[in-house]
Amino acid sequence: MSSLESLIESVEKRKPISFEYNKVGKVKGERIGNVHAVFIFTSKKSGKQSTMLHVVQTGGVSDSKEKNPFPDFRSFKIEDISEVKVLKNRSNFEIFYEKYNPEWDGYNCPLAKV
Repeated sequence: MSSLESLIESVEKRKPISFEYNKVGKVKGERIGNVHAVFIFTSKKSGKQSTMLHVVQTGGVSDSKEKNPFPDFRSFKIEDISEVKVLKNRSNFEIFYEKYNPEWDGYNCPLAKV
């Protein structure tokens, strides 16, 4: 199963995931969270498209944990993640309405969202 398929499955079943974040300049290591949306984002400035995910990070490593403790809403480019695992034995997650807006106009091209 591809990373994208695993991410979509996690949204559809509302199961947490673990993944590795491989972006240059960011802390390497496992992150754990709840994917609320997988979508194609188009930059208004450049018109460039990226496949993105919005995750409520609940554990693992983070560059900004001290400033924004868990749980917190984070954005990741799918090209910067690997080793995606759906944590099927964990409880279904609750929707994090505090920061998640399912009607956000950036979700005009969703692949999956809660």
